[in-house]
Amino acid sequence: MNIIAAAPAPVRRAMCDLMRSIKAGLDAGGKTPSFIDGRAKVFDWRSLLPMLSDIRVKLDQPVAARLRRRGKAKQALAHMEQQFATMRRSHEELSLTVEIIYALINVGGEFQTPEEVLEQSAEVLIELLEADLFVCRLRDTCGEWINVAANTAHGSSTPILVRAMEENIPGHPVMEAVAAKKWSYVLSNNLMSSERGGESYDCVAFQEGYRSRLAFILRGHDTKPFGLIMLYSRAVDFFSHYDHSFLSDCSRIVSLTVGSRLEVGRDALAKASGGMAHVGNNALSVIKNCLELVKEDMEAVVQAGPPAALREIGLGFDLAREIELIGCALGGAERLRGAIANLLDAVDNPRIMHYIRGEEVLDLDPITCPGPGK
Repeated sequence: MNIIAAAPAPVRRAMCDLMRSIKAGLDAGGKTPSFIDGRAKVFDWRSLLPMLSDIRVKLDQPVAARLRRRGKAKQALAHMEQQFATMRRSHEELSLTVEIIYALINVGGEFQTPEEVLEQSAEVLIELLEADLFVCRLRDTCGEWINVAANTAHGSSTPILVRAMEENIPGHPVMEAVAAKKWSYVLSNNLMSSERGGESYDCVAFQEGYRSRLAFILRGHDTKPFGLIMLYSRAVDFFSHYDHSFLSDCSRIVSLTVGSRLEVGRDALAKASGGMAHVGNNALSVIKNCLELVKEDMEAVVQAGPPAALREIGLGFDLAREIELIGCALGGAERLRGAIANLLDAVDNPRIMHYIRGEEVLDLDPITCPGPGK
C-alpha cells in the first residue's frame, strides 16, 4: 500500500486497474500467479508496475491463442461454407442439366416439322428455366430469321414480334452472336429499348414489360446456326444467376437434340422418297410405254374407218401382242402396289439398299424384297 501510495496518480490508477484485472482473470481461470523469479523483490512502484503488466500479459496469452484459433476456425468455416455453396450450386445446375436432357429427348413421339420440334424444345426450356416468354426463329433459304413460334409460360398474350430479322442488323447482340461461330448463347441482363440507349432492336418485347433475354443459338456440326430459342423474363438480371458453363451446356444440348431430330426426320424422308422414286419411276415407265403402244394400235384400228376396212385390218391385228402389252402394264402397276405395301412395312422393318448413285435408300422393290406373306 505504501508503494502504491508513493506512485504518481496516473500510475497509481493504472496499477489498481491492473490488479483488479489480474484478480478477475485469476478467479475466472482458477489460477494462482506464477513469478519468473520467486526471489524477486518489489522495492518501489517502478518494479511493481512491470511485474503486474507481465502477469497480465501471461494471463492474456491463452485467451489470445484461443481467439486466434477461433479466428482461423471462422476463416476455415467461411471457406468451407463458400465451397459448399459452390458445390450445391453445381449440383443443382447438374441436376437441372440432366432434367433438361431427359425432357428434350422425350419431347414428342411422332414425326414433326422443324417448327414443331423447335417449339416443343422451347416449352421445355421456359418451364425448367422459369422464364416468362419464348420466341423461336428458323433461318430460311434467304438467310432471314423467321419467327415460327412464340408463347408465354401461363398462356397470356404474346407480343407481336417482327416476323423476319436480318442477320446483318448492326449492333444487335443476338445477330452479332449468330455471325460469330464461337458464341452459343447471348445473355442480356438489362433489356432496354434502343430509344433509351439499350440493346433491344426488337423493342416490342421491352414495350410489353420484358427486361431480360437469354438467347440460345442452335448450331449444326458445321457450326452454321439453324435456329434460335430466345427466353424472356420480366425481371432485370433474371438469368444472371446461371453459371456460364451451365448455359453453354444447355445451348449445346438443345443444338444436339433439336439438330439430331431434324436430321433424323430429313434422313427418313430422303430414304423413303428415294426408295419410292427408284421403284416407282421404273414401274411407271413400263406402264407408260406399254399403254402408249396399245394406244397406237387402237388409234390405227379407229382410223381404218368402216366395218369392212376394220375386218381387213383385223386380219392383221396381233391380239396376243396387245394382251402381252396390257399384262406388262398390269405387272408394272402390281409392282408399284407392292412398293407401297413395302413402304408401310418399312415403318417396323426397314431395309436399306445402296442406290446406283451411292445414296442409301429404302429397299421397296417387291421383286428383290417381297413383302410379308409373299
